[in-house]
Amino acid sequence: MQVLSIIGGKLTDYAIEPVVRQVGYVINFKSNVENLETQLEHLPDAKTRVEHSVEEALRKGHRIEADVEKWKKSVDEIIKEADEFKDENKLKKKCLFGFCPSSISSRYRQSRKATKIAQKVVEIRKRGEFLNGVSYTTSPKDIWTTDRYQVFESRNSFLNKIMEELRDPDIYVIGIYGMPGVGKSTLVKEVANQAVKNLSLDVVIVEVKQNADEKVIQKEIAAKFGPELDENMSVATRARLLSDQIKKKNKVLVILDDVCEMLNLEKLGLPFGICKILLTSRIRDVLISPETSMQKDFRLKVLDEQETWSWFNSIVGDALKNVDIREVAIEIAKRCGGLPILVVTLATALKSKSLRSWKEALRLQKNFEGKGLQDKAYSGIEWCYTKLDGEDVKSLFLICGMLGRRHYLLDDLFKYTKGLGLSLFKGIKTMEEARCRFHSLVEKLHDSCLLMLDTNEEQFTMHDLTHDVARDITSRNQHFLSLVDGDDLKEWPKKDILEQYSLISFNQINIPRLPEQLDCPKLQLFSLYATEKSLTIPINFFKEMKELKVLDLTNICIPSLPPSLHFLTSLQTLCLCQCRLSNISMVGELRSLEILSFQNSKFKLLPKEIGKLTRLLVLDLSNCSELEVIHPDVISSLTRLEELNMNCNFNQWEKEGININERSNARVSELNHLPNLTTLDINIKDASQFPSLSEKLVNFKISIGDVWNRSAKYTTSRTLKLKLSPTNKLDQCLKTLMKKSEDLYLDILEGFEDIVDQLDMDSFPRLKYLHVQNNPVNCWSSLRIEFPNLEALFLCNLINLESLCSGQLPLESYKHLTTIEVEKCPKLKNLFSFSTVFSHFSQLQEIKVVDCDNMKEIVVEEKYENLEDHVNDRIEFCQLQTLTLQSLPELTCFASNNEIDSSMGLFNYKVVFPKLEMLKLLSIPLSKFWDGQLLARSSWVENLTSLIVDGCDGLPFLFSSSMAINFVQLKKLRIRRCQNMVDIISTEAYNGIEEKMDNMFPKLEYLELYTLGNLETFCSSTTYLKFSCLNFLYIKECTKLGSVIVDRNIRDAALHYLFDAKVGFPCLKKLVIKGLHKLMTIWHTHLDPNSFSKLTEIWVEDCPSLIHILGPAILQRLDSTVDLLNVWKCDSLQVVFNVKEASDTLLAPHHLEKFNFCLCEVDIRNCRSLKNVFPASLVRNRNLGKLQKLWIFDCEMLEQIVGEEVGVEEVMATFVFPSTKEVFLFNLPQLSSFYPGRHTSKWPSLIELEVTGCYKLEVLAAESSCFQQQHDTYKQVFFLYEKDSFSNLKNLTLSITETLCGSLPVDFFKIKNILVYCEHITSVVPLSVFFKKCHNLETLRMFNNGDIEEIFICEGSLDGEQHLVGTLSQLKNLKIVGMPNLMHVWKDSSHLAGPLFQNLETLRLHHCLRLENIVSSAISYRNIVELEVFDCNGLKHLVTYSVAKSFNNLERMIVKNCERMIEIVESDKDRDIDVENEITFSRLQYMELSDLPNLKGFCCRDYNVRFPVLETLLVSSCLEMKISSDGVLLDDSKRERIPIVEENYNDNSHITKERGLCRFEVRFIVRSHTLKDAGDFA
Repeated sequence: MQVLSIIGGKLTDYAIEPVVRQVGYVINFKSNVENLETQLEHLPDAKTRVEHSVEEALRKGHRIEADVEKWKKSVDEIIKEADEFKDENKLKKKCLFGFCPSSISSRYRQSRKATKIAQKVVEIRKRGEFLNGVSYTTSPKDIWTTDRYQVFESRNSFLNKIMEELRDPDIYVIGIYGMPGVGKSTLVKEVANQAVKNLSLDVVIVEVKQNADEKVIQKEIAAKFGPELDENMSVATRARLLSDQIKKKNKVLVILDDVCEMLNLEKLGLPFGICKILLTSRIRDVLISPETSMQKDFRLKVLDEQETWSWFNSIVGDALKNVDIREVAIEIAKRCGGLPILVVTLATALKSKSLRSWKEALRLQKNFEGKGLQDKAYSGIEWCYTKLDGEDVKSLFLICGMLGRRHYLLDDLFKYTKGLGLSLFKGIKTMEEARCRFHSLVEKLHDSCLLMLDTNEEQFTMHDLTHDVARDITSRNQHFLSLVDGDDLKEWPKKDILEQYSLISFNQINIPRLPEQLDCPKLQLFSLYATEKSLTIPINFFKEMKELKVLDLTNICIPSLPPSLHFLTSLQTLCLCQCRLSNISMVGELRSLEILSFQNSKFKLLPKEIGKLTRLLVLDLSNCSELEVIHPDVISSLTRLEELNMNCNFNQWEKEGININERSNARVSELNHLPNLTTLDINIKDASQFPSLSEKLVNFKISIGDVWNRSAKYTTSRTLKLKLSPTNKLDQCLKTLMKKSEDLYLDILEGFEDIVDQLDMDSFPRLKYLHVQNNPVNCWSSLRIEFPNLEALFLCNLINLESLCSGQLPLESYKHLTTIEVEKCPKLKNLFSFSTVFSHFSQLQEIKVVDCDNMKEIVVEEKYENLEDHVNDRIEFCQLQTLTLQSLPELTCFASNNEIDSSMGLFNYKVVFPKLEMLKLLSIPLSKFWDGQLLARSSWVENLTSLIVDGCDGLPFLFSSSMAINFVQLKKLRIRRCQNMVDIISTEAYNGIEEKMDNMFPKLEYLELYTLGNLETFCSSTTYLKFSCLNFLYIKECTKLGSVIVDRNIRDAALHYLFDAKVGFPCLKKLVIKGLHKLMTIWHTHLDPNSFSKLTEIWVEDCPSLIHILGPAILQRLDSTVDLLNVWKCDSLQVVFNVKEASDTLLAPHHLEKFNFCLCEVDIRNCRSLKNVFPASLVRNRNLGKLQKLWIFDCEMLEQIVGEEVGVEEVMATFVFPSTKEVFLFNLPQLSSFYPGRHTSKWPSLIELEVTGCYKLEVLAAESSCFQQQHDTYKQVFFLYEKDSFSNLKNLTLSITETLCGSLPVDFFKIKNILVYCEHITSVVPLSVFFKKCHNLETLRMFNNGDIEEIFICEGSLDGEQHLVGTLSQLKNLKIVGMPNLMHVWKDSSHLAGPLFQNLETLRLHHCLRLENIVSSAISYRNIVELEVFDCNGLKHLVTYSVAKSFNNLERMIVKNCERMIEIVESDKDRDIDVENEITFSRLQYMELSDLPNLKGFCCRDYNVRFPVLETLLVSSCLEMKISSDGVLLDDSKRERIPIVEENYNDNSHITKERGLCRFEVRFIVRSHTLKDAGDFA
């Protein structure tokens, strides 16, 4: 009865369908639980894939999207919830076989819970697909070290000249030239710093050097500004993308340092006028070449005698007190000739030397009397080398010279020098000692100014002169070959020369091939950084290098190491970095190895053979993101190992207690067998796995637990990230590590106080950075821990934390704390007490408090505090520079006590921040930020440079006028999403202060007003407001905004303009207006006389009431400045250029004649009422002479580009566009003519033309002289042109019709690239006629036609000739998209003498549903590099056997969504079976087969298919294709199994016999392998 009552109760509560569902929970209990387990199986894999993507993105320097981290947390939470469910389910006891009422009730709840969790899992997995990627690109932050820049009068004067030229809006290209060592590079770094700081320029510095590759220069510029440049793109394509991106950035300075040869800036993507360019060179002629368009060049001279002596004196210091030394020093300084590198090098070397050394240096200088300054510099540097203290440091200096590169990672240099066994390591017993010795010598070279360390001391740089001297000295006694990026190796040296080499170093140079055997018996170091991963290493390459000690191969795909590697019996250091590896077992034969590095390489397995390297001291597996298996006991076999770096994804440690025969992976406990281990970098899932490591551990980066971001950069060499669960105990080893740590992360769910109690009171003497998260601690200060050296404290998600500083803090704690960040601490009400601010937190530089729901004050007075000594003192955060307060819903004020009323506002007179520069206030619920008494007692706001206010809905205004005038240093003001803000500045309560407003915000450069739904005005005032330095003004989604300045006494609601004479913008350069619904006019007829004269960019979008953009008042002051005009989605816009005065008379033509517009880009879109763009009077007078781009999209009423002149006598108009390179006209259904009157036009620079969706056009273009004789009206033709007006046209995009096909001018047939939309073509004949004329065509793309069955015809032409024969021989790229009835690209004809498409390189066919065959005798396949076929359901086979044999150059093949495809390669019907049956795709690197449901295999069983260089094979949704169950390819020719590396699974990507193959993605890495029985493919 109870069972019935339970079910009956459900029936009465729910309707029929819900009842079925509820009962289904009971019936389907088992299947629901199993479904949950199934769904959960793939969630960790999904998370791992996302982490792979995150790591890849971070390596590329990208930023990770915020939702990715949230998603990863949601994965952890759902897995935890599911584990708790499974534990709970196990505890449920069975009753009457599960059919007693309580059991049914339990089954119902458990089944329902399992279903809900499973649904969450599915939803989370779906969100984890991240179709748009996990990251986004940002400009890297540049830090140019200018420690060596010396402030001298001559240098400052020179620097000021450069800065003055950079400020000049008409100067774009500047050059600096001077001899080597004069300080050009140091100077431009200081220019870069000042340009960023004082001119708000985005700056990139590129070192060009000799034989610079244009693509390398483009890549370095793109790394700063974007876009991403594909290596396969041509220089021209990259240049266009780069140029477009720089134009969007607006304020850009590109510094090209040390240019040795003439550069074509336009070819690089830096055409004149798009940005500032600064070049340096040793030779003036290089700078003043026509390709650079140099406007100003300056010679950087040497220092004068006084400056030279002053600098020399400051370096040498006290030694000059000796009169004898001083006399010699004066003479030496004079002979330095004012050359900075010589001054700093000699002075540094001599400052601690005896008088004899000084005299020796002077004697050497006298020997170069009468020689050039550069010779003196060389001799001076060499003398400094001779005075280095000891042969060890000298040998290190010479190694730096031999290696070729000027920039090196110190760790690479250490691996080289240690491997070479240099004498500098004599007597050294451990790697730690060796590193200390090495770094001490590096510091000596740095102190001698012979090399320069970067800021974090991870890499070094050598000056060109110093590097040349090092190479020169080395070459006297050593034979070496070192080439760097920009050098060429056209052929290898002869054998007798190779035999002498002791060192060969190639860094990113193009090597055509490696010799079969490199005969270098004396070679000790070979380093190769390949530019192409496909570079093949011959089998016997290393056979004659028996003395080799160091081998470094970088960026190469090596499926199998060459057998000759075993000849390297002396090899000490092996680096295989950034390589794609497969079988690395042979490394185990190199028994002398001491250092082995696989840094940033990709491979799956570390094989057991590595365990044979019993002399190994260093094993580096850092960033080996695909490493999954380390063979058991490999690590424990390396008993001499001192350094183990596993900062990678590997955490698949085998559990303890598993039998050796059953183990498949390494155990963490193997580390216990490494008694010499001093450096460890490792990730471990659980603290219980952590081994009892020796206390010899000196350096460590250890991550324990699954909550840490493995890709985060470490700040110190002693970092511990520790997650402890309630079941974990803190053993002595972890305690020791905590005491040693400098950077400590803690995630301890329970028992944190107990753990702290186990530690000594002085347990963190070295700790600098402390991160604590997910912890139940309720009072931080009660932990009684001293942090005497703590610099940064980060607290996150401490759900019970109620107090940070309650009670008496340890005396020495927090004295050095500079940063504190507190996030998600819902019970925390305040951060500091008054007394602790005075006593402990005086050094704070940054405070950040986020998402603390109960935070009421940041500083509060505790009841027990005795503040009599400070009763009149203010709370002073004397070092604070950055303050962020975000999402604090209960915050009442920053600081409060009995004297302070919280109604005074967020900041009151009691709190002072004398150095505060950046203030961020986000989602703070107060109605007032600034206390009225603040100004009378404090002026700290005067130092603010950046203020961001976001989501503060309680504010009716941001400043009072009396407050606003005090922000005298403010440069950036951003106000966003404050929905109740009516004014930015309120003047209502402060009468008599308005006369000071003209000086408000004197340094403000950036102002943003965004989504302020109730904002009516910036300020209500009767006086003038001037923004003296404002460069950027962004106003977006302020739907009620009227004028910027409003006089409330005489407001006219009918006048909806933004700017008038009451506001001044003398320096404004960029204006962005979006979503201002009331706005009818941007500029009033009366404006401030000095405003807008520097405006260069105007962006207007979504202003539905706007009638025109540029009126007469503004036109007259923009004539020579504005270069970009974007107008989008302005429905009421009638004209862009309003040339009528207020009296409704036309602006006088003689006024327009004086205009000299600098407009470079005009982009107009979705302006529904616009009928024309330019007035004829404006275009007629060549006022658009600098226009480069004209884009007009989706303007449904547009009839002409140039409007008809009313009341003007008709004359033949000539419109010249000398600079226009791009014209895009898209979806303009009413467009009928360029200009309706008599005219002719010239487009000498036009490169790209697109006319699509302009269906009213009858004739696209006609020569004016011929057309006038035949027609009375000019409205039938779009372009009327003079001869050769389109001489540079290269790219053409057309919606083509029969009429247009026959009306194109001769110039159009010189073009190289055509994209044709064919929806209005019913016959193929017009196309054939059109294509016949295109003799230079290289790229043809065709889209959208439902009628054409065949594109090219060869017979039955209109004039009796064969069309196209011999005319398409230059075609390289053919793409056909969206032709559902197309059956043949070209129907085979017996009349063809040979292939017509002789040079075709890419063939792409998409969405051609009836296409039956892509094979044609008209196409030559031998040059095809890329082949793509998508959605071609008529194809059963891709190509025939004979065609497949001709794919000599095919590198990339993709076949997708072809439902009927059975095989890729079809058998030739007439082919003799006994002839050769092998197909070799000799260059194919990438192959993808996707959504081919009937594909049974690659080809029939009669063929052997070889893929010698295939790197990637992706197979997905090929249901009939056979994949071996163990995930390997079978190679019958060698009877070996070739592993498939599985990657990038989606949902259902697992392989099971029951479910079949839904999606399978594999990465297939193989060299010189054969696939026999290719019908099975695998």
